Amino acid sequence: MEVFERRQLRVVMEITALDLCLPEKVAGVLNAVNTLLSDAHAPFIFILAVDPSVVVPCLEQTGCMKGLADNGYLFLSRSVSLPFSIPDVGARSRLRCLE
Repeated sequence: MEVFERRQLRVVMEITALDLCLPEKVAGVLNAVNTLLSDAHAPFIFILAVDPSVVVPCLEQTGCMKGLADNGYLFLSRSVSLPFSIPDVGARSRLRCLE
């Protein structure tokens, strides 16, 4: 496809709702992401929307981090290249948006 388009194509994958998965699945998804991104020329872009307070205990339960990180937060920081958070919206802010 890149030959016909004459440009480099990227595959964008959005990963959400990991909080609904079993800990083994959470670890499996994050390990798969790390594997796909291990090639510097991989055509993948991952958007990972997770609550670290939910994902970190899952990682720490599974033992997938043996030899990789001291804790789940360190594992995530090694996996995520551009982390940011969106603060909770209070009741007043929601009402102002609705008005």
